Amino acid sequence: MVDPAFREQEARRQGEYLRFDAEHGAAFRRGAPPATQVQQRVLVVSSGSLGLLVEIALVKAIQAAGYRPVILTDYDRWVDLYYRAAGVEEVSYWEEWQRPVSRAEAAAMMNGLGSFEQFIQADYGGARIGKYAASTGLRHLRVGRLDLSSPPVREALLPFLHSAMSSTRAAQEIVATVKPDLVLSVDPGYTPRGELFDVCLTAGIDTITWNAAHKNNSLMLKRYRQSNRDVHPASLSSDTWRELKTRPWTDVERARLRQELVGSYQSGEWYSEVGTQFHTASQDAAEVRRALALDEGKKTAVIFPHIFWDGTFFYGTDLFESYEEWFIETMKVACANKQVNWVVKIHPANLVKNARDGVGAEPSELVALRSLGAVVPSHVRIIQPDSRMSTLSLYSVMDYCVTVRGTVGIEAASFGIPVFTAGTGRYDRRGFTIDSDTRTQYLDRLRRIHETPPMSADQRDLAERFAYGIFLARPFSLRTVTMEFQRDAKVSLQSTVHVPNGQDPATAPDLRLLTDWVRSGTEDFLSPLS
Repeated sequence: MVDPAFREQEARRQGEYLRFDAEHGAAFRRGAPPATQVQQRVLVVSSGSLGLLVEIALVKAIQAAGYRPVILTDYDRWVDLYYRAAGVEEVSYWEEWQRPVSRAEAAAMMNGLGSFEQFIQADYGGARIGKYAASTGLRHLRVGRLDLSSPPVREALLPFLHSAMSSTRAAQEIVATVKPDLVLSVDPGYTPRGELFDVCLTAGIDTITWNAAHKNNSLMLKRYRQSNRDVHPASLSSDTWRELKTRPWTDVERARLRQELVGSYQSGEWYSEVGTQFHTASQDAAEVRRALALDEGKKTAVIFPHIFWDGTFFYGTDLFESYEEWFIETMKVACANKQVNWVVKIHPANLVKNARDGVGAEPSELVALRSLGAVVPSHVRIIQPDSRMSTLSLYSVMDYCVTVRGTVGIEAASFGIPVFTAGTGRYDRRGFTIDSDTRTQYLDRLRRIHETPPMSADQRDLAERFAYGIFLARPFSLRTVTMEFQRDAKVSLQSTVHVPNGQDPATAPDLRLLTDWVRSGTEDFLSPLS
């Protein structure tokens, strides 16, 4: 309480809350049906203070669909106050549900896991605790891989495994007590949200996730069941993909897609959640070739590494044990194959995530590169995370795109660039990417990447349709509450409520669309204008 920064933050949050309550509280409360009239419950696994106003808007839409919300969050008095101001009466905290297992039980399970493959597949009470413990452990330890043959690594991982097991127990207690009919959650990839996600799906409880889409004021909404729990939130369901493949595809749709991609890049909004294009500028092909000193006589392959420690095990399956191993093995091939120009685009989100975590660490991709040798070969170029060169500019010189499952693969394929994947769960095996079943097959393809033919017209047609689905059909345009990411070091989120005085927010056009989708039970939210 004597920390000036803390007191300043509390004073700011108090002012924001009082303004919300004075200007919008009455309208939000009036829109809430009496609890005694609502039998179905939605468990809201809250994002906490980050994105809270957005979350409250979503909750109001779900309330209008006939659900009574129960909020689950880390203890934060402002979250409690905001929800009560919005007419939500039930707020509980993770701390109340803790049912820790003994450390001896966790140690016994760890002793039974001899390899990382066994660890990642570990299950406990219906939750994939190995997957969540590994993801959470990598995120906190900020390492690229976990070698279980190392006693120090096993010791460092044990608390995360213990926490995952305890969180599973808590999730079971929450489900048994709250008895939700539906769950709304953000980012269920880490402990404890991941374990609750699995326990709910195992119990047959649908879970709706929300994530920021590719530009301001747009969200990705997806309904999960046990059958689709491994797919990425920014993917297309089988039904959505079937519809997109059968509808007419004309130059009008193609132009809309191109404008969405190019316009979002040029405005700097492209995935502004992590500020990927805030400080970049467009360059033509000649400028890019000069800047990278590319050999005009060779084709160019661009490698897009994922941040090694961020969300590694969330979706699908990977050919390699970790993003770090994939990158190192890919780079070995790149360094040896002098038939093409190789460009490595270090992920720009490294800068924002470091700022948010308060660390000044060097990107792990650069550390991994040094492990391959003191000098990078002359046919390999490295684009630093703070480069002003836009990814959009790279498409003008790119002949091949290499990724595990990054969004860049959707973009590149829609521009007619062959994409090599090394993981499932998003857009692989849809007919427009080069997908491998084994590590050997993947690496052999990279060794002969210069022999890869251009995409066919049919392949590009499929890629464009898929991209249209991801960037135009699937995003939910939020208007009741706007969300814009600021161009500061941490890319802070600024949310603003736009509800006319006295109007029930649930009657707003955008939230009515969401209410209808919740009632429909379908997997993907789709824009009616798509």
